[in-house]
Amino acid sequence: MPTKAEKTTARKKRLKSFFSIDRDRQVDGDTINNKLLNEIVAEGGASASIAACMQCGSCTGGCPNADKMDIPPRSLILMIQRGEWDKVLQSKTLWLCSSCYTCTSRCPRGVKPSDVIEAAKALAIREGIKNDSVKFNTIFVDLIKERGILFEPELMYKYGGLKEVIDQAPLGIKLTLTGKMSPFPEKVKDPKSFKKALEKIEKVSKK
Repeated sequence: MPTKAEKTTARKKRLKSFFSIDRDRQVDGDTINNKLLNEIVAEGGASASIAACMQCGSCTGGCPNADKMDIPPRSLILMIQRGEWDKVLQSKTLWLCSSCYTCTSRCPRGVKPSDVIEAAKALAIREGIKNDSVKFNTIFVDLIKERGILFEPELMYKYGGLKEVIDQAPLGIKLTLTGKMSPFPEKVKDPKSFKKALEKIEKVSKK
């Protein structure tokens, strides 16, 4: 007949193998790294909270880019919960998320993995991480700030030079002929209102 202590140990082992991971976040909450979680929430707002994640895998199952990621969304969330920031930074997953929000729509606990990833990306960029995705995003944002409307050929030129423009020319011509891309740079109709909106966003992000 097992003792009370043996029963408790057996129960803990069952719980820790829950969802086929060593430690389930909901069962073993004391191992959550609150410092990193708080940083993610501070960057992404309440929607970036992942304390409720139970590691069911619905986010990974619905992600259209999961097969291209070295770390699936479920595992990325787990790493953030554990505070394994170095592993998160080394992964390609942050930069392969297309923000389609399929993961968010499927989460049974109301977690928004897309917002978590965006917050993690912002933190990584602030820490000085450099890669092609960061370069592309930085150029993209700078061009939007400049005119309010993206001019794709300029984006391609600043990102990859003349070679990139030539390589993308066939697609650019198709988009232009179908009216999906302007052949000339454009600006927003009300630059002053657009500038005020940008300033407001910057103020909020600094709080």
